[in-house]
Amino acid sequence: MSPNVKYEPIESTWKLYKRRWVFLIGLLILQFFAGISFSSYGQISDFYVKFFNASHAQVDWITNARNISAIVITFPLAWLVFKGVVRLRCLILIVAVCSTSGLFLVTISLLSPHFFPFIVIGQVLCGLSETVGIAVPSIFAVLWFPESQVGTAIAINIMGVCIGDGTGYLLPPTLVYTSHKSINATGIIVESQDDSDFMEKSQHSLLIMYGSFLAISAVVSVFFFIFITDKPPSPPTTAQYVKNTALYVHRSFYEFLQETKSLILNRSYILICIVVGFVFQIVLLENLMMSEIIKTSSVVGDINPAILSGFIMSLYSIGSTIGLGVGGKIVDKCKRYKMLAIVGTTMLFLSTVGIAFGVQHKHMITLLVSNGLFGFFSGSTEVVIFEIATQQTYPKDETMVNTWMTGIQTLIGFSLGIFGRIIFTAWGSIGVLVFQSLCIFVCIILVFCVSSRNRRLEVNDSDLEWSVDSDPTTPLITN
Repeated sequence: MSPNVKYEPIESTWKLYKRRWVFLIGLLILQFFAGISFSSYGQISDFYVKFFNASHAQVDWITNARNISAIVITFPLAWLVFKGVVRLRCLILIVAVCSTSGLFLVTISLLSPHFFPFIVIGQVLCGLSETVGIAVPSIFAVLWFPESQVGTAIAINIMGVCIGDGTGYLLPPTLVYTSHKSINATGIIVESQDDSDFMEKSQHSLLIMYGSFLAISAVVSVFFFIFITDKPPSPPTTAQYVKNTALYVHRSFYEFLQETKSLILNRSYILICIVVGFVFQIVLLENLMMSEIIKTSSVVGDINPAILSGFIMSLYSIGSTIGLGVGGKIVDKCKRYKMLAIVGTTMLFLSTVGIAFGVQHKHMITLLVSNGLFGFFSGSTEVVIFEIATQQTYPKDETMVNTWMTGIQTLIGFSLGIFGRIIFTAWGSIGVLVFQSLCIFVCIILVFCVSSRNRRLEVNDSDLEWSVDSDPTTPLITN
């Protein structure tokens, strides 16, 4: 036998499955519910204050409770992933079950003013669904799609969150009756002396909305439980074929710590995690404080700041949705990911500068356009960054890579909210907007320091010449 063996090209083992698009639509729906659970409470907080007979501080926990899951889940989830207990199928089922359970508790909570704990617990489960769901897009894309479609798959998946955010900003305020005024038989506007009718109609409308979401989430959950698998029977690319041939053995907790250490010592990976945290979570500053920014800066006159902030944030969501689609197509065609990330973060920085300029000079058009562009470049840049993360860490398990990335970026987002509030209290609107711009400027610097190497793209059929002395079940598996 010759000292070197050349194996036959493996195109015959590749196969693309049409059902991958159906799975992708199901994931988009679950991401939609994660997005709407984030944005659907702030605009109608007055309703929840009256309905639950609670304070605004207590009602804030309906939204804040979502962060609890991310803080406690990252380390145990990473360990389970490393042990091989949690893979793509398990991740998706966690997302589906938590989404459905959370929506169930949110719906139940609207049946009685005494069920406030149910909505908080429901939001904890929705937060768990989103925390785990953040890791799904890039994992699902590289396992089920060819390289020419990975960017599009990631974009469509993440797009669900953006659509959910936009729906949450706009739909609940249209369903909740916020006016106590009515027109009598003579056409005269009269003031209602009783809130009961107003509250009952609002309660009924929200019950229908969340009940509908619950039904859809339940159907999607059953679908995934029946059909989804960890990976397709045949891989979509050479890189996945090579990776699938690796031997999986029992691994100890010490090996888990070593694997985690290797990720932490991967400079490019850590930098990308930080960039993801800023780009993905920086919108929290506007989501939490845009209404107050508009109010304190006197950007407009008689328009309700809450309604205007909802409209502004919906422009962000629309821009982000479009940006994800465009970013996906660009990533499919152009493989110079580092250059794309530099361009994206630079445009993000200019957008945040435009937002600060619009607020400072009370120029509404600049504020609206800049916020739409802020969303567009956030979405398009997110696709590139997620792709860079999988490229820089190949052939490590994508699930573990994205689990740690999710934990890091969520902690960054949590910190942004705290520091943003402190800065707003100390320096007002312009202070928090300058802070927002500085965070994105830091991202530009960090992206410059990321390696431009694309590890997954380096695996080709021509590389598949292995020495007889080497183990043919573990080709090209190097860190």
